[in-house]
Amino acid sequence: MKKTLAMRIVAAVCAVLMLQLNLTGVMFGGSLVPTVEAANGIGTNTMAVLVVPPNRRKRADASDLERLMSRFVLRLGRVVAFQLSPTAGEEEEERATELVEEALRALLLRTPKRAGERLIAAKALLDKEPAAGNTRLWARYFKAQALGQLARNKLVEARDLLVKSVVLYPKQTDAEYIAYGSTSRQLFKTVLQTVSALEAGDLRISGHKGAEVWVDGIYRGRAPAMVSDLKAGEHRVMLRQSGKRAFRQMVVIKAGRVAKPSAKLVAAPFSHDLSQGRAVLLANFNQPSVIEDRIRELRNEIGSDMILVVRAQFQRSATALKGYFLDADGTVKKVKTRIKKDDKYLDNLGKFISKSAGTKLLEDPNARPLDQRKSVVVAAKTTTSAAASAYIDPNAPLFEEQKEDESPITSKWWFWGAVGGGVLLIGGLAALATAGEETGAAVATGTVTININKTGGP
Repeated sequence: MKKTLAMRIVAAVCAVLMLQLNLTGVMFGGSLVPTVEAANGIGTNTMAVLVVPPNRRKRADASDLERLMSRFVLRLGRVVAFQLSPTAGEEEEERATELVEEALRALLLRTPKRAGERLIAAKALLDKEPAAGNTRLWARYFKAQALGQLARNKLVEARDLLVKSVVLYPKQTDAEYIAYGSTSRQLFKTVLQTVSALEAGDLRISGHKGAEVWVDGIYRGRAPAMVSDLKAGEHRVMLRQSGKRAFRQMVVIKAGRVAKPSAKLVAAPFSHDLSQGRAVLLANFNQPSVIEDRIRELRNEIGSDMILVVRAQFQRSATALKGYFLDADGTVKKVKTRIKKDDKYLDNLGKFISKSAGTKLLEDPNARPLDQRKSVVVAAKTTTSAAASAYIDPNAPLFEEQKEDESPITSKWWFWGAVGGGVLLIGGLAALATAGEETGAAVATGTVTININKTGGP
């Protein structure tokens, strides 16, 4: 009987501890019990898009359509765009992006030293791989540098750095500087006037016929190309061509002059397989039994998880698309649509891609502000002025990490509440177990024998 009582108490203690741990997880915003999604390991799949022209004369049109469709893949939920013109330094770019974000957070917390350390580390990564870092990342990097210099009262250095940021990303607004204080807003207004007065220069891309030319994240046609009216200063230039590694670097534009960067495009690892695959698709698209096998082979050869292959018919009033979507699990489905050439053309093209992939079409990341801080800023606009006073909300998600670092678990009221409740519950269970011992002597006991070799019913 004593052994049974001890086992009951131990079981009760374990149950209470598990209950407390799970309650603690819930209070932290999670649980110690893994979710279904975590157990299944749901993640992202890479997806490539190929557009097959109806004939060789329409290759340029098919290439332009493929570029448009690939931009929509960037907006698909749980899908990563597989770049047919990959950019070097993806790991460095991802880490540098995190460091710049940490630096901007540190500036909000008025800790410029911490911000400076993050920016030095980010610059080391970007210097290591010159192709790493898109226009948004570099604009945010220069902005964070400028705000750091402003915090040290180095106004000239702050101005020059913020000019670099605005030249790269001119769509920045005053609202993006509210969180950093009135001085930063005044600096931004001064920089806008400086940038508007800058003279312009040109950019000439020679050779690399057919390669896409991107300047500051904006498509500017195909090479060879002449890009005019660029503000004097640093610009992020990228050339990309299917089957070749993208070229991306900073180019300095000088007023009244023509910059001629020495660009070089080298073959991607899957270049030969992709070129052969396109030729096979063009020759065999009307043979379903053949084309499905070719799509599977091409998917495996280039290394993407999913692939959408369509043939385009360029009609006067619409674009007709017909093809196949190969999912990550190996299933193939036919897809088909006809998109009118009206003001909803791009929207309908995006819907077709998201429907084919079976996922949602998210907000365009390029349409977001460079530095959106609405979750941490509370602004109060007056009726007499467009100016806004703002303060940082200490309860915003941005500061959860810092608050957890500063406050140990033992300082939380719910921790001691949970401990006290557990003690009372254990005590009550122990009392009940003791009472059961006193009245349980008259209860008959026996032995039950189970034959584990018997597989039939009772």
